[in-house]
Amino acid sequence: MTIHERLEAFWAGERPDRIPYTIYHNEWRHTKDDPAWDAMFRAGLGVTCPIAACRSEEDDVEVLNTTDEVDGVTVRKQTLRTPAGEIWQTWKDGWHDQYLLKTAEDYRVMTEIVRKRRLVPHNERIEAHAREILPYGVPWLGIGRTPLQTMLVDYAGLESFAFHLVDLEEEVRALYDALLDKFRQTVELAARAPGRFVSNLENFTADSLGPSRYAQFLLPVYEECLPILHDAGKIVGCHYDGRTASCRDHIASSPIDLIESLTEPHEGDQTLSEARAAWPDKLFWSNIRVGDYELEPAALRAKVLSMVEAGSVDGRLLAFEVSEQYPANWKDSMPVVLDALRETSV
Repeated sequence: MTIHERLEAFWAGERPDRIPYTIYHNEWRHTKDDPAWDAMFRAGLGVTCPIAACRSEEDDVEVLNTTDEVDGVTVRKQTLRTPAGEIWQTWKDGWHDQYLLKTAEDYRVMTEIVRKRRLVPHNERIEAHAREILPYGVPWLGIGRTPLQTMLVDYAGLESFAFHLVDLEEEVRALYDALLDKFRQTVELAARAPGRFVSNLENFTADSLGPSRYAQFLLPVYEECLPILHDAGKIVGCHYDGRTASCRDHIASSPIDLIESLTEPHEGDQTLSEARAAWPDKLFWSNIRVGDYELEPAALRAKVLSMVEAGSVDGRLLAFEVSEQYPANWKDSMPVVLDALRETSV
């Protein structure tokens, strides 16, 4: 099988000829010209290449970007200027420092931006993207994050958003409703777009939300929107790269097909055995902990095969990926993973 055929079998719940293994384009791109990748591609590695299911257009938003050096630190500032007011965010040496939403007024401005945002399909670009990345690239459709995760991860940041949920409840709800309307539209466009796998890039960890908020804000969105994608023949994966145990019952009852970037402790808080017991029918596209790549080859091989035994069901429902951190010793360690997975061949 090719990497595309393996993943198609995996997504369908069937048994591929071996457990698939992929790396995010965002990780691979840093060294993509290194010829060492060629041997790994021939050995079965794939590169997952996301493309948004639609594009957004905002006529009344002026985006201003500036970059300065402050005490040896590169500070980038982005300002969104609109008729309703302006909001801004900053990064220091590439890391998000100040987020867009800090006050009630910021929420009102952002809500107006979202309400006026237009979503436009670009199916021809999606089809061209799929052709361009052959033969080892694997396309997937991105639908972004659900409304609460968008506010938490992208707009406010974890620390501030924890206070906003209580102190700015009315403003949070207004922006949530506006984002939910756009998320519904995005899902409708994704359902009509080419491609099989749809990525919901949640970046979820239960530590930041908990089961009560999950049931209030995430589960209803999944229950409303994911069946639209299922009816179109799509497989939907949610990027749950953190802790999940406290929400595992809600996750089990959700219509999520695939837990993507599932990582064992200590990054996550469930082993593959525990996750499989909690979610016997869900697909796992599991991240291998970056520290495991530092193991001696024999120990890394044994670790991978033990994860296969724990996470797969008769060789089904499991794939591996490099999704969270690029292993520094990739030239030596990733071929060990590929060799171990060759042992899972049927």
